Amino acid sequence: MNRRWWMLIVIVGVLAVIPSPAAAKDVGFDFYYQKVDEVVQINNPEPQGWWEKTKAFGKSVWNGAKRLWEETVVRPYFPGEGAKTWYSKDDHDIAYRVTRVKVRSEAHLLELMGAKGDESKLSDGQKALLASYRAASSKAIKDRMALNQFRSTIVVHLTDTTGIDTSDPKYQSMREDFWPRSTGRTIQMASFLYDYSGSEADATSTMLHEFCHSLDNTFKEFRNPYGKDGSHFVNEKTGKRAAFVEGWAEFNEMLESKSEANYVRNSIGWIRIESTSEEGKYKTLEAKDLTGLQLTEVEGINANIMYEMATKLPDGRGKVFAAFQKSNYPWRNLRHLVRALVKANPGDAAAVAGILDQATLGKLSDKELLDFLGDSDVTREAVAALRTVNASAPAPAAETADRVPLIDLTRPVIVGGGSNPFRE
Repeated sequence: MNRRWWMLIVIVGVLAVIPSPAAAKDVGFDFYYQKVDEVVQINNPEPQGWWEKTKAFGKSVWNGAKRLWEETVVRPYFPGEGAKTWYSKDDHDIAYRVTRVKVRSEAHLLELMGAKGDESKLSDGQKALLASYRAASSKAIKDRMALNQFRSTIVVHLTDTTGIDTSDPKYQSMREDFWPRSTGRTIQMASFLYDYSGSEADATSTMLHEFCHSLDNTFKEFRNPYGKDGSHFVNEKTGKRAAFVEGWAEFNEMLESKSEANYVRNSIGWIRIESTSEEGKYKTLEAKDLTGLQLTEVEGINANIMYEMATKLPDGRGKVFAAFQKSNYPWRNLRHLVRALVKANPGDAAAVAGILDQATLGKLSDKELLDFLGDSDVTREAVAALRTVNASAPAPAAETADRVPLIDLTRPVIVGGGSNPFRE
């Protein structure tokens, strides 16, 4: 069978499992609290001699199979209770022994964290886990249930590392292994990443961020979507689908928190670009030094474009959400959402063209703008009108963007401030 037939089979298979964007239903959350008991060595990291190397290789294959099963089957579908093994994603020679319990209620979670009936006994990180639990019933998440097309349950792993010195070298992989993330079917949160005063607001915002990932069918690029280091920043140029995936989640945070909205907008004057040859090596350029299409591959700019449409168009929030649902397919990027919005609301074509033009500093050509808007008489008129307005406007004074601090990777996702905007 030739390569084309294999590709056809893969595409048909993907389409078969992607549901129609028409259906919508509420999601249930199954919370599991787990305490990290110890780190265990599951393979020899420095085998000596041919026999030890042979044994280490065999173990690595066996452990790899168990890791894949645990990550893709056990965690999302059969998490269970009691003593469990959580395989390291960062260091394949170690795993974590955890004790896992399904959370029955908020009172039960407090009891599991050693603070029965008294929140004041919780550490800052544990308060963040409690905030994550409460976020599932917040108005922000309830308001987005209508965007869910196929998930009936999301498993949330709340990992408590209280009592563990995470600065100890033996825990150096814990940061990567328990970093907040969504796999669609699961969300994971960890206390040690929020071990600072006032972290509840950040944890709640992160829960919304990860929940919005769970609503999204988009497949990120299959190879290095975030670059060679696998990390991403709000002001980093990445793959265009990856930029949309993260931009969508950040946009939802912006809608619910002015501090998050300000943070994103203030972070995209300078853009990080990772080296294609050296992992973790970045250069930072002013946004004006990138092309228009390059700017649309920055997650913060994706988020800001969606935010501008949601806040400046009549019923903009509803229109962006409807376009998200309409375009919710694996190959989607920002262009598909914008096209869906304009197609459903042609009267907004001129306003959307202006938003795109402003967000990309006027660097998109007419052809590129029409590629986002969809090519029609209405959109061509909108672009022509935009060019007329721009030509008659006075030239802006030359400015240099402030070099804003880059995202602090010691805290997950976007760091906000002030009171928790999601608590009811």
